Amino acid sequence: MSSPSPELVSLVDDNGTAIGTADKTAVHTADTPLHLAFSCHVYNALGQVLVTRRALSKMTWPGVWTNSFCGHPAPGEQMDAAILRRAHDELGITVHSLEVVLPEFRYRAVDASGIVENEICPVYRAVTADTVTPNPDEVAEFAWVDLTALHDAAVAAPYAFSPWLGWQLEQIRALPAGP
Repeated sequence: MSSPSPELVSLVDDNGTAIGTADKTAVHTADTPLHLAFSCHVYNALGQVLVTRRALSKMTWPGVWTNSFCGHPAPGEQMDAAILRRAHDELGITVHSLEVVLPEFRYRAVDASGIVENEICPVYRAVTADTVTPNPDEVAEFAWVDLTALHDAAVAAPYAFSPWLGWQLEQIRALPAGP
């Protein structure tokens, strides 16, 4: 029986040009190279945004609240396809009306264990009508919330949220209202 192939991420230069690949588990260290990722904020028909609490078993930022889901496109995978794949794998949902809202989002953050996130990470907005059935390896819990209330909570208690969510909310807040 062969072992599963490692999940690869695309390493990129400062301009976002692919320069190679690396095993996802080996790339998130105290010296994480710049790589390609995405974040997605999912809305329901009531205009609420889905927030998720990262599983306690996650290597980085375990147990903190964050955007609906994040991920890394496989090398050569189209971003839309990667988002649809992760929505299903992480939350058991399909999404539609996919729209990039922060195409230039990029961040570097260090968690309490010293692991670095270093990503070019365009941010998307999507819609679902599905019932969320989270993968427990990814998501400890979830909630549908008002975007303004989420922003206010992230400002009041930033330690309870992923740093990238706080930075995204500041920028998203300046955009026109979601779907």
